[in-house]
Amino acid sequence: MKHQLPVLAFALISSAAPFALGQAASTMHPEKVVGNEKCADCHEEEIKAWKLSAHFRSDSVHRDAKTSKKAEEIATKMGLANGNAMSTSPLCTECHFTRQAVGGGVKTIGGVSCESCHGGAKDFYEIHGEKEKIPSREERQKRSKAAGMLYPHDTALVAENCFNCHIIRDEKLVNVGGHPARSENFNLVSWSSGEVRHNFYTPDYVRSGDKNLETPQNRKRKLFMVGMLLDLEYSLKSLANGKTGGGEFRKAMGNRSFAIIKKELPAVIAKLGGDSAPAELLEIQKIAAGVNLSGNPADVDKAADSIKPHIVAFSEGNDGSKFAGIDGILPTNSKGKAWQP
Repeated sequence: MKHQLPVLAFALISSAAPFALGQAASTMHPEKVVGNEKCADCHEEEIKAWKLSAHFRSDSVHRDAKTSKKAEEIATKMGLANGNAMSTSPLCTECHFTRQAVGGGVKTIGGVSCESCHGGAKDFYEIHGEKEKIPSREERQKRSKAAGMLYPHDTALVAENCFNCHIIRDEKLVNVGGHPARSENFNLVSWSSGEVRHNFYTPDYVRSGDKNLETPQNRKRKLFMVGMLLDLEYSLKSLANGKTGGGEFRKAMGNRSFAIIKKELPAVIAKLGGDSAPAELLEIQKIAAGVNLSGNPADVDKAADSIKPHIVAFSEGNDGSKFAGIDGILPTNSKGKAWQP
């Protein structure tokens, strides 16, 4: 199976990013990282799938023949000595690498890994799988979540980590460095259905280690809708924080915000019954309709903040089962091929 690792598929985010959204990727907290070896003790198939993904190889964009030239160009424009400096510069490590605190220092231990998506595991890796001491699955989940674990069913929380890296938050990186403003054609459905897919549990939490299960249709619906809403929030936030009016950064964020507000969100609401669509969607549409994308940045930023609680409520209150109306607009492709044991 061949994989490509385009540099534009991963965001580089400055350590001095102008704003923070959601739960930051675990690479921002190397003191919480334990490394994927701990996960492999119980999740052997998941690790095998991960090692065939672009996430696993995200730490090699400065060495890969297909991407090294672009990586070198971006790095030097941003003031780094060369592409190799990516592995130590906070400008790059937060999204391309996993870093771990070791012996009083911090070192790079790999690409985008388990903890980049599910949270630094120091405080929960011994809890969430401890069936003998904590027989109740609900109790294990409760304690693990309290300790920082992000479970797949907490869709908005996990997806925030995706958007933290797949939408740029550093204007200079785009306008000066030449890094794409967002990962090309990024959406949660296509990107989670392909090479990054590692579904080895049934919906009722029965282990299915011999098959990497397809994403259930209800799950795809929810991923699509939550992804669209988070895309709007992050795009508005980036637009509000951009300072260069005519730059590529604000242009990309403004265009994406406009497309969601004027086309995509209304289309989804119409397919879900218009005025009878979920209340959270209608409220988000109302807030978004009042946004002047070229107006006062403070107002745009306020709108992004205002839709946040509605996204969370929508994600927590829906499982996708009532949204068959959007099946016709769900992406049908996947990014890469899912590994099977």
